[in-house]
Amino acid sequence: MTPSLHRLAPVELDFLTTAPVRFTYTEPLPAPAAVVFSAISADPSTWTWFPGLADARYESPPPFGVGTLRSVVMDGVAYRETLLAWDEPHRWAYRVDESADATFLALAEDWVMQDAPEGSTLAWTFAVEPQPELREVIEGARELIGGVFTGAMRSLAEHLSAG
Repeated sequence: MTPSLHRLAPVELDFLTTAPVRFTYTEPLPAPAAVVFSAISADPSTWTWFPGLADARYESPPPFGVGTLRSVVMDGVAYRETLLAWDEPHRWAYRVDESADATFLALAEDWVMQDAPEGSTLAWTFAVEPQPELREVIEGARELIGGVFTGAMRSLAEHLSAG
């Protein structure tokens, strides 16, 4: 039985700078931005490098880009998303439209890749409007969320190096 999904606010790219709670983390990667972008924008079922991600897929037909729908299950929680930016090879962003978890009123993520001397850097912004009673909990989870991102980037670096 599929759990019911909660509708989140249909935010746009500006939410990434105006959200009540925003965390940005940056990590180096051993591949050029174009290679990193390809790994991130690839069929979500290939995201074996992101811990806890399961049953991930694009729901829209190719070609993929702004407006593409995606669904994922992360640590057992189902999400449906809409791509807001697909600026190859530097930016990939989406908002969550529906979630099986009612923690957030709005959620968007921004993945920005820049070439660097020994590969690239990836800056990930997690922008949310949590339920009011959960704001302090979410703000207090900065290190935990950053740890998940850092672990995922280490795994992505290994994936890209094995490439």
